[in-house]
Amino acid sequence: MQQLEETSIPAEIAARFVNYTSKHVFLTGKAGTGKTTFLRKLIQLTHKRALICAPTGIAAINAAGTTIHSLFQLPFGAFFPDAGAALMGETIAFNFNTPRTIVKHLNMQANKRRMIQELELLVIDEVSMLRADMLDAIDFSLRYIRRNRGVPFGGVQLLFIGDLHQLPPVVKTNEWQVMAKFYKSIYFFDALALQNNPPVYIELDKIYRQDDQVFIDLLNNLRNNQITAEDTALLKQHYKQDFKPKPDENYITLTTHNNKADTINRERLAQLTTKSYFFDAKVTGEFNEYAYPNDKRLELKVGAQIMFIKNDMSAEKRYYNGKIGVVHHIEKELIEIELPDDRVTIQISPYTWENVKYKLNEVTNEIDENVAGSFVQYPIKLAWAITVHKSQGLTFDKAIIDIGDAFAPGQAYVALSRLRSLNGLVLTSHLRESGLQQDQNIHYFAQSKQPAEILNEQISAESFDFARTYLTSAFDLNIVRYYLKEHLETFDKSEAKSTKQRYDGWTMELYKEFQQLTATADTFVNQLKNLFAQQTEHTLFNVSKRVEAAVKYFNPLIKGVSDKFLAQIEAIKEEKGIKTYLTELLELELLVFEQLKKMHKSKALLLAMINGREFSKADTDALLNTAERNEQLKKANQLKGATLKPRSAADKKKKEPKVDTKLVSFELYEQGKTIDEIAAERGFSVGTIEGHLAYYVSTQQLDVAKLVKPNKIKNIADAAESQKTKSMATIREFLGKDYSFGEIKLVLASLFPSEE
Repeated sequence: MQQLEETSIPAEIAARFVNYTSKHVFLTGKAGTGKTTFLRKLIQLTHKRALICAPTGIAAINAAGTTIHSLFQLPFGAFFPDAGAALMGETIAFNFNTPRTIVKHLNMQANKRRMIQELELLVIDEVSMLRADMLDAIDFSLRYIRRNRGVPFGGVQLLFIGDLHQLPPVVKTNEWQVMAKFYKSIYFFDALALQNNPPVYIELDKIYRQDDQVFIDLLNNLRNNQITAEDTALLKQHYKQDFKPKPDENYITLTTHNNKADTINRERLAQLTTKSYFFDAKVTGEFNEYAYPNDKRLELKVGAQIMFIKNDMSAEKRYYNGKIGVVHHIEKELIEIELPDDRVTIQISPYTWENVKYKLNEVTNEIDENVAGSFVQYPIKLAWAITVHKSQGLTFDKAIIDIGDAFAPGQAYVALSRLRSLNGLVLTSHLRESGLQQDQNIHYFAQSKQPAEILNEQISAESFDFARTYLTSAFDLNIVRYYLKEHLETFDKSEAKSTKQRYDGWTMELYKEFQQLTATADTFVNQLKNLFAQQTEHTLFNVSKRVEAAVKYFNPLIKGVSDKFLAQIEAIKEEKGIKTYLTELLELELLVFEQLKKMHKSKALLLAMINGREFSKADTDALLNTAERNEQLKKANQLKGATLKPRSAADKKKKEPKVDTKLVSFELYEQGKTIDEIAAERGFSVGTIEGHLAYYVSTQQLDVAKLVKPNKIKNIADAAESQKTKSMATIREFLGKDYSFGEIKLVLASLFPSEE
């Protein structure tokens, strides 16, 4: 067997683990080493059905994926794998979930359920923010949805991407007091689902951001908890307590809290005497306001210091994510930015961020990306100051770092690693020792990293196991036979001859035919197992010859079964009372077609492995004539103007009565959740939830004093009286922007209950 040449390049090693093994992978690297570039290239090329998700909305948008909560329909709150142990002698005063409560949320649409069942690779980006309990919730969901409860993650391979030396997961003290019964730490690598099968640790080591070796050494020492006296002395050389840069020096201040950064930006913008211009984002389709990648309304003035928040996608590459500039000229739909370091002025255009939703393609059975919504805004924001948290992924030439009150281990590393070199560094406060130290759990996990030669050997061994597992499953027809038998048992001989019942004989004949196919396939699978057991240098070559013959034999027979299903749908689709039966036929045909495709893919994948050739997504797409199948399905699916689709579990149940959406919000509030938490959980805006609760204020079931501060209640009431109005817009204009429409609505509901 000729294998892919061994490589010492971490990105190539990681890609081979993903494409040719089932091993979980953790891909990390210092800031600026190309983790995002790796992800984008991998998703374009991998032959595996893959999904990207991330712990937060903004991280998901930046990764062109979806949030973990959205993908798996997970409720908010901690997850306890064992409710009994968690509750033993405890009074828990925060939201939490157990396997039993999560099941209630897993009743998803048929296409989404099938998409997760067909999933081969789950990518979790920005994994530094992922909590161990959240990963265990993902593990439980995948086992449940894929009906594969005995295998971690239901058999799905996971690729974790991120830098654990960035900001850690968030866990409250009272949460950790209970979670410590289950977990060594809050980090993802201590999830129970990974304890018997930890991920391969691969680190990208080429730094594209810094080329100052002294600075690189300092950052490495920060990461490894090896700060020396020389490092401390070096940092002190850059300490300038009252440093005030000149306006044309283009420094950005990195601080720990949003209010500090916002105050600096507002004050500096107000100091400019030039005219304000406002640019409103264009939001279309689905785009959660909590995931907006930039201000919805952007205020700019000529002379304002800005930074770019995206890379220039044009061939000129005029700017990058984090590059500082100054607004040079503004017209109605024209913004010119001066780049002081380059001594040029450029025009910029709006950028489109996309909210991606995934869907299983009914024709190819591959996972497709669909744009559910978009956010169009200029890719710049005010940049006299920014928080350390929001600076992740950015690159600066000059920065004033004010993080003496750093609140998380490693935050100093995040801030310092934004800079290209020490030449642009100014410290306005001394760094706390706690801010310099890294978490020991991360340090211990990093010790699992292996050298490239060991990883190459592991790929060789793991790829052999991967080939064996993939090939045997490709020719195992028992799952399809099981579902076909289940379908056959839905026919009731005692029932009067309904449209469906008239085809019990046709179904029985098809089942018998498939039974014979399955028996032949079982014999072949046993042959494969015997060949793999030999484990000689010729094993994969011998297997390949047998697989080639098997595909040639099974292809027309299984294709024939698929064609019979489609022909049956076409023949009877105009009959009355037949839609449910047609849907069952379509679901079965999809299973048969997927098995056929998997056989072809197993043959092609094995040949690529033997010949030492990369196998890509394009190779998968070229396996079968999807154009022919597309026409067959399009023709079969048209039902007198309606489209035939597989059913969701909910479709098969009796329709539930309509839920009072206001009551749901009220009950969540009564359970102790904040308005922000309710909005996030339900996917609504804060204003919508405030509107729901205003109803209960108007009916005196809820005290407005619990929702609005006393001074604001008084001021809103006084404004309504003095202005003789109940108009929220008038009252807000009178009081100013510190009063939200939601607060005004709640107070008016208490003052004028009959109006609500």
